[in-house]
Amino acid sequence: MTRIPALIALFLTTLLAGCASQPEALVLAPLSPQPQLQAPPQSIALTSEDQRTAHYLARIQRGGNPAELVPATTDPRQLLEQGLADGLGRMGYRTGAAGTVTLSLKLEQLGIDVDQSLFKHSADSNLVARIVAQKGDKTLVKRYQTKGNFKGPFKAEPARIEQEMNDRMAQLLDAILNDAELHQFIQ
Repeated sequence: MTRIPALIALFLTTLLAGCASQPEALVLAPLSPQPQLQAPPQSIALTSEDQRTAHYLARIQRGGNPAELVPATTDPRQLLEQGLADGLGRMGYRTGAAGTVTLSLKLEQLGIDVDQSLFKHSADSNLVARIVAQKGDKTLVKRYQTKGNFKGPFKAEPARIEQEMNDRMAQLLDAILNDAELHQFIQ
């Protein structure tokens, strides 16, 4: 008879121990978007700038405790710039330090807020970036935003948080690369 309460206690201890650990950093590796448009050979100078006021990737809130801020293992600005360069290259553009068109990616927001309780979690992600395109004396400014959320039982696993942010980054890159107005301006 005393074995059953001991087994229940062991199970609950194991369950709660799994809920207590959080990642030290999160891995970002968004999938490469598949551009739908094809472009004539055009040279583009590509730059990027991180304009975020907060440079963590996830903010995990547990009750009244101070929020845990979790950084990314890789600079998200660099990942977005590289993803944009790769996508533009697949479309037929040439990217480099000099070009007839200048594209500047301004990363304004990137993060996920996780509300963690003992038996459930919910998370809201947000990614905002601006593209400033300059061609001669003309300028085009476009703002792109992706949002997402998820909920689940117990704690939010680091892999799920990483997947959410990688999905948002891929979605943002896809929106930029397949923006007909932007490509019309570049050409």
